Amino acid sequence: MTTAVTSPAGRGARASDAGRGLLGFRSRRWRRAATAVAAAVALGTGCLLAATDLQARSAIRTTDVSLASADRQLSGLRTELARAEQRLAGARARRADVTRSFDAAQSTLSTTQKTLAGDEAGIHSQGVDLGVLDSCLSGVEQALNQIAVGQTAGGLASLRASSSSCSALNGTV
Repeated sequence: MTTAVTSPAGRGARASDAGRGLLGFRSRRWRRAATAVAAAVALGTGCLLAATDLQARSAIRTTDVSLASADRQLSGLRTELARAEQRLAGARARRADVTRSFDAAQSTLSTTQKTLAGDEAGIHSQGVDLGVLDSCLSGVEQALNQIAVGQTAGGLASLRASSSSCSALNGTV
């Protein structure tokens, strides 16, 4: 019978290999190497995180400055918008006044034209010169139209210009 001797080292191993760990390194060296690698990885990761953090903080500062600038510009634009809205409200009020004046003048003109149409037959029978009457009424109509659109001075000038033909009708109508 034969007896076999077993040792912790593998078959064919030398006696000095018996104290080595799984990877063939002595455990103390392996731990040092693993610790050094882990430290290098941790240091690299830390440096990467620090660089990323610095970039992020820089981006935040840039964004804050841009936001403050945009806020100042927006404030100025709001002020300009408020002024523009006030000017628009004033323009709308003036337009409403002009429209009311125009409507009143148009109503007066319409009434005058109706009266004129009704009176033409009676005027013809009285022997009034229709050319003079037409000149008088055209001048008055022009004056009313000018006054309706806000040209008061022009309307008064047209009224003065037609006064001679209107005066010629005095007593015949």
